[in-house]
Amino acid sequence: MNKKIGLLIISIFALNQTSVQAKQFDYENWTFNAGANAKILYGYNFFSNKYDSVNDKDETYTSLDLNFSAAYNFNQDYQLGIYYLPNSSGTEYFKSYDGSEWDHQVYGAIKTPYGQFQVGMNYNVAYQMYVGAPSVGALGVNDSGITDFLDNPNWDRIGGKVAFYPTLDSTRLDTDNIAPKFSYISPVYKGTQFGFSYMPSAYNREGLLNGYAPYYDNEAYVVALSNEHQLGDINVSSYAGYGLYVNDHQDVSVGISLNYADWTLGGSYRQTDADSDNPINQQVNSTLTPKFYDGFRDGRVWNIGLSYNYENFTTGISYFESIARKTNNRDQFVQWANQYQLDDYWTLYTTIGYVRFEGLTGTAADSNEGCSFVTGIGFNI
Repeated sequence: MNKKIGLLIISIFALNQTSVQAKQFDYENWTFNAGANAKILYGYNFFSNKYDSVNDKDETYTSLDLNFSAAYNFNQDYQLGIYYLPNSSGTEYFKSYDGSEWDHQVYGAIKTPYGQFQVGMNYNVAYQMYVGAPSVGALGVNDSGITDFLDNPNWDRIGGKVAFYPTLDSTRLDTDNIAPKFSYISPVYKGTQFGFSYMPSAYNREGLLNGYAPYYDNEAYVVALSNEHQLGDINVSSYAGYGLYVNDHQDVSVGISLNYADWTLGGSYRQTDADSDNPINQQVNSTLTPKFYDGFRDGRVWNIGLSYNYENFTTGISYFESIARKTNNRDQFVQWANQYQLDDYWTLYTTIGYVRFEGLTGTAADSNEGCSFVTGIGFNI
């Protein structure tokens, strides 16, 4: 436990430092922003007897997300901005399979009365316009941080020399991650908005597309449509996204969210189909492309959740399930998450999660089942 306590102390020191560095100011037509979000989380885990010996009872997790931007306002209708968002909990380690690497978004955006144009390393329009289960607490529903406490052999993201993703980790279209792209998002018309993204190469060593696969450098196109309208006292948000990854796979995602007073009910579904020209590998090509590592390209995933907000307190329960269609790999987890906003800067988190991860054989080596109690604190400015 000494190592974990030391990590907590170091993280608290980092929190205190970020509070000093954050700034926001205007200079003539320029607007500059800098912000930080940090979390310290501790979880104690309970496993079924079959998996008890291959898991850690307790885990400590820390993260630090930063954001910097500079925008020049030509007038009230036109703005040119540059954005840089590094974070310590991303997937940049795919470059060297080193968990200490930082992820980062770097892109420019031009806002006009005719829509917004984006160029650089950022998420596609379907990812940006996504609607689904309400995300409460520090762990989230998609690409959930619960797997930092309860090991998921189906999402082998940290440690070793393996990029292993037999199941989808999100109902958002995220396989291209922040590959360099051009995006356009239209103005809102009667509650409806349209978006389009183009990627010369969907692979950037950060998403689910592996650089050692034969299709890594193919182009991709993503389109998305979102709508928001009022139905009596209920605010209805909906979304649909489609991605064409040339000679690789196709993605479809839909989602809806209903908000009434302090209640929010939402869910989403995603289906990914691999093209026949590049079937899922049936053998071990190398440690970097193990057997069925890209099974996610023929997968189904969905989530559903309900949340309630009372003043500074928010609680929510969510369910997530992912299935790789051509394999037996499956992920299931339920989370009851809570957060309490102490003030403008500090947030308290607690989550109880139950997971069941099934691998090809069902053995303890490639499967897992258990629950975890996670608590911690976050700082935001």
